[in-house]
This record gives sequence, C-alpha cells and structure tokens, in this order.
Amino acid sequence: MTGPDASGVISNHPPAPGPVRVGELLRLHPGARVVPVPSGATQIFIGQRGTSLGALSPGLAAAVELLGTKPVDNDELLEVVRSHEGELGMLKTPKLLQRLRAGGWLAVTLEAAGKPLLTFRPLGPAVPPVLKHDGDPAELRMSRFAVLRAEGTGMVLESPLAHVAVELHDPALAGLLASLPARQDPGQAPQDTESARTHLPEQPEVVSALLSALARHGFLVPRSGAAEEDFRFAQWSPHELWFHSRTRVGRHDMPYGGTYWAKGTAEPLPAVRPSFEGVSVELPRVDLEALRASDRTLTEVLEDRHSLRLHDSSSPLTAAQLGEFLYRSARNRAQYDDGSQQLGDRPYPSGGRAYELEIYPLIDQVDGVAPGLYHYDPEGHRLELVAEPGPALTRLTEMSRATAQMSAAPQVTLLITARFGRVMWKYSTMGYALVLKHVGVLYQVMYSVATAMGLAGCGLGGGDSDAFAAASGVAWESESTVGEFLLGSRGEEDGSGVPA
Repeated sequence: MTGPDASGVISNHPPAPGPVRVGELLRLHPGARVVPVPSGATQIFIGQRGTSLGALSPGLAAAVELLGTKPVDNDELLEVVRSHEGELGMLKTPKLLQRLRAGGWLAVTLEAAGKPLLTFRPLGPAVPPVLKHDGDPAELRMSRFAVLRAEGTGMVLESPLAHVAVELHDPALAGLLASLPARQDPGQAPQDTESARTHLPEQPEVVSALLSALARHGFLVPRSGAAEEDFRFAQWSPHELWFHSRTRVGRHDMPYGGTYWAKGTAEPLPAVRPSFEGVSVELPRVDLEALRASDRTLTEVLEDRHSLRLHDSSSPLTAAQLGEFLYRSARNRAQYDDGSQQLGDRPYPSGGRAYELEIYPLIDQVDGVAPGLYHYDPEGHRLELVAEPGPALTRLTEMSRATAQMSAAPQVTLLITARFGRVMWKYSTMGYALVLKHVGVLYQVMYSVATAMGLAGCGLGGGDSDAFAAASGVAWESESTVGEFLLGSRGEEDGSGVPA
C-alpha cells in the first residue's frame, strides 16, 4: 500500500513514473584495432586509417581497453580511470574522449531504461553535417537521401550527406521512421504528427530525443523541404549522390579497393569471354608498321575530333573498315597470369588489367557483313553472331537512333558491355565506378581511331540494358551494357550544327 494521493485518499497504485532519460553508451568503433608500440605509444586503426594516441597513462590505457570490449557509460569509464590514478586521473578522461570522438574512433549508443535504441557509428573523422537541424522534432521528416537497409541481423540508417551510420537496435524505430509525415508543401494542411509516436507510446520524451539526434546528423530535415531545395542538394538524385559518396573514400567504413574479397569463394572469370557458338565473320587485320609511318599525328586527331552523327548510306562502312577500327581500338594484344587471375592487354588502359569490357556490334548497314547483333572476339579478331534481325534488335537500334537524334538508323551501334565479375572479383566498393572510367577511356580511343580513319564516331550518354539482355540472352546481373558508341561512314555535314 502506498501513501495518500493529492486528495488524501490512500492509493494502492504506485506513483507515476517520471520522464525516461536518454543516456549515452560509448564504445570504440567495431572495426577499430588498438596496437601498443615499443616506444610506449598506443596506436589505433580502422582499416588503413590510423593515428597515434601517444603514451597513455595507466588509467587512460585501461579506459581505452574497456571501450574496446563493450559499451560503457561515462560513470563506468571514470571509475576505471579513478581506480588506477585516483581523482586527479579522472580529469584527463574528457580530453581523451573528445579526441576519440573527433577522430571518428568512438561509436555512441543512445539508451533508455537500460535498453539500447540506436548507435551512431562514425564513418571517418567528425565533420559538421551539412543538413543539421536543431528545431522542433515534431516538424521533421526523413531526408530524401536517407536509406534504411538491412545489415547483418539488424537495420542501418545511412545518408551520403552524413558522416555516421545509425544502427537500429529496436524494431519499433523502423516503424517510427516510416511513420514520420512526408514533405509538406506551402499551403498544404498540417499532417498528423502523433502517428510517429505510436511506436514508442509510453516514451514521448525518448522519441523527441531520438528524432533530435537524427536531425543533428542530417537524417531528418524540416517538413517544408527548404533545406534540400538549395541547388547544392537539388542537383543530386539520391542514387547519384550515393554512388559518388560510396565509391570514394571518406564517407563510408566499408572495405575499399583491390581486396580480392572473392578469392577462395568464387573462381575468377577468364580474360577472354567464352565464344558464342554459330556463325562467325573473320575480320582483316591491320598492318601496324604501315600505320606508324602514315597515320595522322596525335595533335591532328585530337584537334579534329567531333561527335559526328551523319552517316553516308550511299557509301556505307565496309567490313575492312570495321575490322581495322576494332583491331586498333580493342583487340587483345597479350595475356598474363598474376597468380590470382588472368590479365589482359589492349590498346586502352584498364585498372588492374581486368579488361572487363566487351563490344557487341549491332550492324544495320555494313558492306560485307549481314545485319544482326554480333560479339567482337578480341582474341581471334572476328565477329560472332549473337542474334539475327528481329523486334529485339529493332528496339536496340531505335534506342540508339533516338538518343543520338538521328533521322535514320546508325550504320553500327557498338554496344559496350561489362563482365562485372572480372572487376568485382578483386575490387570492393569501387568496382562499378572503375567500369565507368574504363568506358570513358575506351570512348576516347574509339573517337581517336574514328577520326584518324575519317569515320563518323559518336559516344552516347545512355542506353537500354534490359533491351540488350532480351536480345542477347545474356544475364543482366552478370554482363550488361554500360556504354554505346555509334560508327559509320562519314556523311556531309551542313555546317549548321555545333561540334560535340
């Protein structure tokens, strides 16, 4: 039995609980390694990033060791330092924690009533968030750049504009984020904000604290949308900003570069793609010594290069010209084996000598080669028939024509694919970015060769990968188009266009 209530009546009910306090638990980043060195200093690393903490006192060394084992609150940390150095040693702790926070070495978990709710995991040294918001938590919505996804056995909230990732420990938080009101346009009736609180109905102060913390890191923004309307952010679609941030270092803590992550779990793809069975067309080879003596200079080629979209249908490209173009641009010059995978050598550069790009000439009009979709065999210097003319090829041709704004079908569309496994088998995080760099350098080589040969060449900015998959029967997730280059005999320009 409890004491009397405000009216003096004896009550059997316990007193109403007070507000639930949101506290912090600290722990070293899960990927951090603490390494003592012979000089007496302590170094800390995450991947290849590292720093020296200097020579730590016994109490601070014990604190760092404790931070590496479990999440702890500030009081427990201070007690460890006090047990080694007394009260004066405790005065050193805030400076150490400040340094660990600033360097991105410390993960912070928010907890309430002894229950962990979410953890802010740093992705690098602390940087002020560009979309920081300190306003009313009731006026917030998810940033259009924020993504909630599965990671391991839990969920993680990320944004390319944030320098932390947020691990969700309570499933109710996913519902909380999903129930936040959407963007509110000017003049629109206010939306219900209470639904966001139904996921933690007995802890409104906890909800407000969590929303405020997420807003301070840029995951939540004002519902008006004004924060993201600045051109700095409006110019980016979410997937493009994600791609930019995750394929460079600095805004993620994932493995990066040539890690050979798939070695031992999957066989590397061969340097030369397996042949397509069926009809093939042998292409004439080029006398390179004669070209060395007679070819145009590099300066002439670079200065005369333009994107030319007008083809001469009365005198189309010939099989010999197509063969010379492909031989000079993309043939295999040699093969190597580095002990891990087969490597190649072609006229254009390729990161790690992966040479994952393949060329599929989609031929509409070439003297000496029947129309159809072919694969260029860079080893045998021949064309392998993939598909004969039909609706699927018409779809591809029309896509190229429309993209280039041509009045007639291009004589040849060189569909450039990537065998992704050639790159992804070795590289982590930045493999697809590397593929696109390779497409760019191949475009430049193709432009230069077309200009030197007096042909019309034009790189396209996009294409239909699903249409290629349907026409070729090649699995989209394993090999897909990543570039398109138009080639044909050079027509007469009317002089009204602008060089591209």
